[in-house]
Amino acid sequence: MAKSEKVTREKIILAFLDSCFAKNAGGTSLSDVADRLGIKKASLYNHYESRDAMVEDCIRWCGDYYRKTYFIPTDIDSISQRYPAENVMKAIVNRWFKMNEKEPLIQIYSFIESEKYISTAAAKISQETHAKLISQTKQALRSLGAAGKIIDLEENDLETLARMFAALTVSSLDGYIVAKKIEIRSMPDTGKGSLFESKSEPDFSKIDELVTTFCSMLRS
Repeated sequence: MAKSEKVTREKIILAFLDSCFAKNAGGTSLSDVADRLGIKKASLYNHYESRDAMVEDCIRWCGDYYRKTYFIPTDIDSISQRYPAENVMKAIVNRWFKMNEKEPLIQIYSFIESEKYISTAAAKISQETHAKLISQTKQALRSLGAAGKIIDLEENDLETLARMFAALTVSSLDGYIVAKKIEIRSMPDTGKGSLFESKSEPDFSKIDELVTTFCSMLRS
Protein backbone atom coordinates (compact mmCIF):
# COMPACT_ATOMS: atom_id res chain seq x y z
CA MET A 1 0.00 0.00 0.00
CA ALA A 2 1.33 3.47 -0.91
CA LYS A 3 2.35 5.60 2.05
CA SER A 4 -0.08 8.32 0.99
CA GLU A 5 -3.04 5.94 1.23
CA LYS A 6 -5.12 6.06 4.38
CA VAL A 7 -5.23 2.89 6.45
CA THR A 8 -8.85 1.87 6.91
CA ARG A 9 -10.59 -0.92 8.79
CA GLU A 10 -11.41 -2.65 5.49
CA LYS A 11 -7.81 -2.50 4.27
CA ILE A 12 -6.62 -3.99 7.55
CA ILE A 13 -9.18 -6.80 7.29
CA LEU A 14 -8.24 -7.56 3.68
CA ALA A 15 -4.56 -7.64 4.62
CA PHE A 16 -5.37 -9.99 7.51
CA LEU A 17 -7.40 -12.27 5.24
CA ASP A 18 -4.64 -12.26 2.65
CA SER A 19 -2.09 -13.34 5.25
CA CYS A 20 -4.45 -16.00 6.61
CA PHE A 21 -4.83 -17.42 3.12
CA ALA A 22 -1.09 -17.49 2.53
CA LYS A 23 -0.32 -18.93 5.97
CA ASN A 24 -3.26 -19.57 8.32
CA ALA A 25 -5.27 -17.55 10.83
CA GLY A 26 -3.41 -18.89 13.85
CA GLY A 27 -0.05 -18.16 12.25
CA THR A 28 -0.90 -14.60 11.20
CA SER A 29 0.46 -11.94 13.52
CA LEU A 30 -0.10 -8.20 13.74
CA SER A 31 3.36 -7.81 12.24
CA ASP A 32 2.26 -9.84 9.20
CA VAL A 33 -0.73 -7.55 8.70
CA ALA A 34 1.37 -4.41 9.19
CA ASP A 35 3.97 -5.65 6.71
CA ARG A 36 1.30 -6.17 4.06
CA LEU A 37 0.04 -2.65 4.62
CA GLY A 38 3.51 -1.15 4.72
CA ILE A 39 2.99 0.39 8.15
CA LYS A 40 4.32 -0.08 11.67
CA LYS A 41 2.61 -2.64 13.88
CA ALA A 42 1.85 0.04 16.47
CA SER A 43 -0.32 1.86 13.93
CA LEU A 44 -2.81 -1.02 14.00
CA TYR A 45 -3.64 -0.15 17.61
CA ASN A 46 -5.25 3.04 16.31
CA HIS A 47 -7.95 0.75 14.91
CA TYR A 48 -7.96 -2.33 17.15
CA GLU A 49 -7.08 -2.78 20.79
CA SER A 50 -5.81 -6.32 20.20
CA ARG A 51 -5.36 -9.06 17.64
CA ASP A 52 -8.44 -10.83 19.02
CA ALA A 53 -10.51 -7.70 18.37
CA MET A 54 -9.22 -7.66 14.79
CA VAL A 55 -10.17 -11.32 14.29
CA GLU A 56 -13.66 -10.75 15.70
CA ASP A 57 -14.18 -7.74 13.43
CA CYS A 58 -12.89 -9.72 10.45
CA ILE A 59 -15.43 -12.45 11.11
CA ARG A 60 -18.22 -9.86 11.28
CA TRP A 61 -17.01 -8.25 8.06
CA CYS A 62 -16.95 -11.62 6.28
CA GLY A 63 -20.52 -12.28 7.40
CA ASP A 64 -21.65 -8.91 6.07
CA TYR A 65 -19.91 -9.59 2.76
CA TYR A 66 -21.54 -13.00 2.37
CA ARG A 67 -24.98 -11.54 3.09
CA LYS A 68 -24.60 -9.29 0.04
CA THR A 69 -23.65 -12.24 -2.17
CA TYR A 70 -26.24 -13.85 -4.42
CA PHE A 71 -25.42 -17.38 -5.52
CA ILE A 72 -27.86 -17.67 -8.44
CA PRO A 73 -28.57 -15.15 -11.21
CA THR A 74 -31.22 -12.57 -10.37
CA ASP A 75 -32.92 -13.37 -13.70
CA ILE A 76 -33.24 -17.08 -12.88
CA ASP A 77 -36.87 -17.21 -14.08
CA SER A 78 -35.90 -15.97 -17.54
CA ILE A 79 -32.92 -18.33 -17.67
CA SER A 80 -35.10 -21.29 -16.66
CA GLN A 81 -37.44 -20.56 -19.55
CA ARG A 82 -34.58 -20.47 -22.06
CA TYR A 83 -32.34 -23.41 -21.09
CA PRO A 84 -32.61 -27.09 -20.07
CA ALA A 85 -32.46 -27.85 -16.35
CA GLU A 86 -29.05 -29.51 -16.65
CA ASN A 87 -27.53 -26.40 -18.24
CA VAL A 88 -29.05 -24.16 -15.58
CA MET A 89 -27.82 -26.22 -12.64
CA LYS A 90 -24.34 -26.63 -14.13
CA ALA A 91 -24.19 -22.86 -14.65
CA ILE A 92 -25.06 -22.29 -10.98
CA VAL A 93 -22.16 -24.51 -9.89
CA ASN A 94 -19.85 -22.75 -12.35
CA ARG A 95 -20.95 -19.36 -10.97
CA TRP A 96 -20.35 -20.50 -7.37
CA PHE A 97 -16.84 -21.72 -8.23
CA LYS A 98 -15.93 -18.59 -10.19
CA MET A 99 -17.13 -16.32 -7.40
CA ASN A 100 -15.12 -18.16 -4.77
CA GLU A 101 -11.85 -18.31 -6.68
CA LYS A 102 -11.58 -14.51 -6.86
CA GLU A 103 -10.60 -11.92 -4.27
CA PRO A 104 -11.83 -11.45 -1.65
CA LEU A 105 -14.19 -14.47 -1.60
CA ILE A 106 -11.39 -17.01 -1.92
CA GLN A 107 -9.81 -15.60 1.25
CA ILE A 108 -13.16 -15.23 3.00
CA TYR A 109 -14.21 -18.80 2.19
CA SER A 110 -10.89 -20.23 3.34
CA PHE A 111 -10.91 -18.16 6.54
CA ILE A 112 -14.51 -18.84 7.60
CA GLU A 113 -14.40 -22.56 6.75
CA SER A 114 -11.25 -23.00 8.87
CA GLU A 115 -12.33 -20.71 11.73
CA LYS A 116 -15.76 -22.35 12.07
CA TYR A 117 -14.15 -25.14 14.10
CA ILE A 118 -12.92 -22.73 16.77
CA SER A 119 -15.24 -19.73 16.52
CA THR A 120 -18.98 -19.86 17.18
CA ALA A 121 -19.47 -16.67 15.16
CA ALA A 122 -17.62 -18.13 12.15
CA ALA A 123 -19.61 -21.38 12.48
CA LYS A 124 -22.87 -19.42 12.37
CA ILE A 125 -21.73 -17.57 9.25
CA SER A 126 -20.81 -20.86 7.56
CA GLN A 127 -24.21 -22.34 8.48
CA GLU A 128 -26.02 -19.20 7.35
CA THR A 129 -24.19 -19.20 4.02
CA HIS A 130 -24.92 -22.89 3.46
CA ALA A 131 -28.60 -22.30 4.28
CA LYS A 132 -28.64 -19.43 1.78
CA LEU A 133 -27.23 -21.71 -0.92
CA ILE A 134 -29.95 -24.28 -0.15
CA SER A 135 -32.66 -21.61 -0.22
CA GLN A 136 -31.49 -20.22 -3.55
CA THR A 137 -31.16 -23.73 -5.00
CA LYS A 138 -34.80 -24.28 -4.05
CA GLN A 139 -35.62 -21.04 -5.84
CA ALA A 140 -33.87 -22.28 -8.98
CA LEU A 141 -35.67 -25.65 -8.82
CA ARG A 142 -39.03 -23.91 -8.36
CA SER A 143 -38.23 -21.74 -11.36
CA LEU A 144 -37.36 -24.77 -13.48
CA GLY A 145 -40.55 -26.47 -12.35
CA ALA A 146 -42.64 -23.44 -13.30
CA ALA A 147 -40.96 -23.47 -16.72
CA GLY A 148 -41.86 -27.14 -17.17
CA LYS A 149 -38.21 -28.18 -17.32
CA ILE A 150 -38.42 -30.59 -14.36
CA ILE A 151 -41.17 -32.52 -12.58
CA ASP A 152 -43.39 -30.81 -10.04
CA LEU A 153 -41.90 -31.28 -6.59
CA GLU A 154 -43.52 -31.41 -3.19
CA GLU A 155 -42.00 -29.06 -0.61
CA ASN A 156 -40.33 -31.91 1.30
CA ASP A 157 -38.78 -33.28 -1.89
CA LEU A 158 -37.70 -29.80 -2.90
CA GLU A 159 -35.92 -29.32 0.43
CA THR A 160 -34.18 -32.70 0.20
CA LEU A 161 -33.00 -32.15 -3.36
CA ALA A 162 -31.78 -28.63 -2.62
CA ARG A 163 -29.76 -29.97 0.31
CA MET A 164 -28.28 -32.68 -1.89
CA PHE A 165 -27.29 -30.20 -4.56
CA ALA A 166 -25.80 -27.75 -2.05
CA ALA A 167 -23.84 -30.56 -0.39
CA LEU A 168 -22.27 -31.79 -3.63
CA THR A 169 -21.48 -28.20 -4.65
CA VAL A 170 -19.83 -27.28 -1.35
CA SER A 171 -17.91 -30.56 -1.20
CA SER A 172 -16.58 -30.04 -4.72
CA LEU A 173 -15.70 -26.41 -3.96
CA ASP A 174 -13.80 -27.46 -0.82
CA GLY A 175 -11.65 -29.81 -2.86
CA TYR A 176 -11.00 -27.16 -5.48
CA ILE A 177 -10.06 -24.45 -2.95
CA VAL A 178 -7.65 -26.83 -1.20
CA ALA A 179 -5.98 -27.63 -4.52
CA LYS A 180 -5.90 -23.92 -5.37
CA LYS A 181 -4.21 -23.05 -2.06
CA ILE A 182 -1.58 -25.75 -2.59
CA GLU A 183 -0.89 -24.43 -6.07
CA ILE A 184 -0.69 -20.81 -4.94
CA ARG A 185 1.59 -21.64 -2.02
CA SER A 186 3.95 -23.48 -4.36
CA MET A 187 4.42 -20.37 -6.50
CA PRO A 188 7.36 -18.06 -5.79
CA ASP A 189 6.28 -14.70 -4.41
CA THR A 190 7.06 -12.25 -7.18
CA GLY A 191 5.25 -9.19 -5.86
CA LYS A 192 1.81 -7.66 -5.69
CA GLY A 193 -0.89 -9.94 -6.99
CA SER A 194 1.43 -12.93 -7.22
CA LEU A 195 -0.91 -15.07 -5.13
CA PHE A 196 -3.48 -14.86 -7.90
CA GLU A 197 -1.35 -15.25 -11.02
CA SER A 198 -2.34 -18.89 -11.34
CA LYS A 199 -3.83 -19.65 -14.74
CA SER A 200 -5.38 -23.01 -13.86
CA GLU A 201 -9.07 -23.49 -14.43
CA PRO A 202 -11.38 -25.64 -12.32
CA ASP A 203 -12.07 -29.10 -13.72
CA PHE A 204 -15.84 -29.34 -13.87
CA SER A 205 -15.94 -32.81 -15.44
CA LYS A 206 -16.56 -34.73 -12.20
CA ILE A 207 -19.11 -32.34 -10.75
CA ASP A 208 -20.77 -32.04 -14.17
CA GLU A 209 -21.32 -35.80 -14.04
CA LEU A 210 -22.91 -35.43 -10.60
CA VAL A 211 -25.14 -32.59 -11.79
CA THR A 212 -26.17 -34.67 -14.81
CA THR A 213 -27.15 -37.53 -12.51
CA PHE A 214 -28.93 -35.12 -10.19
CA CYS A 215 -30.97 -33.61 -13.03
CA SER A 216 -31.82 -37.05 -14.43
CA MET A 217 -33.90 -37.62 -11.28
CA LEU A 218 -35.97 -34.53 -12.07
CA ARG A 219 -36.96 -35.20 -15.67
CA SER A 220 -40.64 -35.36 -16.40
